[in-house]
Amino acid sequence: MTTYLLLLLLLAATIMVVASQQNPPSTPAPITLPGCPDKCGKVSIPYPFGIKDGCYLPGFHIICNDTFHPPRAFFPADNPLGWTQTRTEVIYYSTSHIPEPDKFINSSTSPVELSGVSLVEGKLLVQAPFSYDCTLNLSWNTARTMTMQFPYESKFLLSHGSTVLMGIGSSAQARQALGPSCDTYEGLYLPKGINTTACSGLGCCQVAIQPEPPKPGFFNVHVYLEREYYRTKDYGTRGCSYAMLVDKSWYNFTTMDLDGDVFLRRNDAGGVPVVLDFVAGFHPCPRPHQPEPKGYACTSHNSMCVEVPLLYTDGYICRCIDGYEGNPYIPTGGCQDINECERPDLYPCHGICQNMVGGYKCTCPTGTRGNATQGRCTDIFPLQAKLSLGNQLNYPQPII
Repeated sequence: MTTYLLLLLLLAATIMVVASQQNPPSTPAPITLPGCPDKCGKVSIPYPFGIKDGCYLPGFHIICNDTFHPPRAFFPADNPLGWTQTRTEVIYYSTSHIPEPDKFINSSTSPVELSGVSLVEGKLLVQAPFSYDCTLNLSWNTARTMTMQFPYESKFLLSHGSTVLMGIGSSAQARQALGPSCDTYEGLYLPKGINTTACSGLGCCQVAIQPEPPKPGFFNVHVYLEREYYRTKDYGTRGCSYAMLVDKSWYNFTTMDLDGDVFLRRNDAGGVPVVLDFVAGFHPCPRPHQPEPKGYACTSHNSMCVEVPLLYTDGYICRCIDGYEGNPYIPTGGCQDINECERPDLYPCHGICQNMVGGYKCTCPTGTRGNATQGRCTDIFPLQAKLSLGNQLNYPQPII
């Protein structure tokens, strides 16, 4: 009888524990310093990036241009990261007494537009112009060559795992100066209206980029056309070919983009997305018991340094340690404890979940047993004890 009563008391205590076990809701970690704007239009601006003075680390200043609706974020004009576009326009004459066509060349620079930041991955998404060569009729040709500038020891580099060199067009070649190239072919003969995700050479090609530019640090991207197609009646009806550095997950090839200047008109104003890697500084991570180097950016408690291998120097980014999330570059409250109990899809628990500093605890309720993180707990009380307790507490009895 004594053992039976103990079982009843233990089961009642289990019910009370389960009912009272609550984890307080977690507070979102700050993404920037106090008093600093954290958005520009639709784009989040996490520290070390910032808009106002005192809100960013050197090299991470962002201009929020509110003349656009919504506002758009750009790197300032004095940032050495930038695009240069060289545009060539050629007018051909049908009269025989003019031996050479007129050619007009102009060059311009444009700031880099920021469209996204991932501190965890150390990556940026920026919008970039692209190169093209268009002949829309037999008397006029326009072409643009895009140059992407990365100074030596730039904190920003093309992400060779996420960005590819891509060509679109008929019998065209996309080429990265001092780097790889890819060729398209027979694009003129593809049926219109075909959509595909593959860039296998038929109207569209892509190739992995050179991971870092040769010194002094420029990426030139050109598009070249096979001359036999250049000024023919057939080619004049099919328009443009393109070469671009672009996020490899962004573009799905369609033969509609081989028709006229459809792709140019759709994307010229906003550009195409390019993924960049960034580093917080140029030195290896400090070893245990070594002093932190000057300007060390991993200032949050529970943050860590992650080395980024570079071709010409050492670099690093910052991350929160396991069990924490947030902004590792913010000194106070940057990396905060994850409440794993609020995220059962990532941190499974089939029993009682208790958030712990830097982790969580998942246990089976009293009266059950098993591994609660891997599967459900199984009862260890006899069925008769549950029925008796249900009668005493006026709980509905389970159906046998």
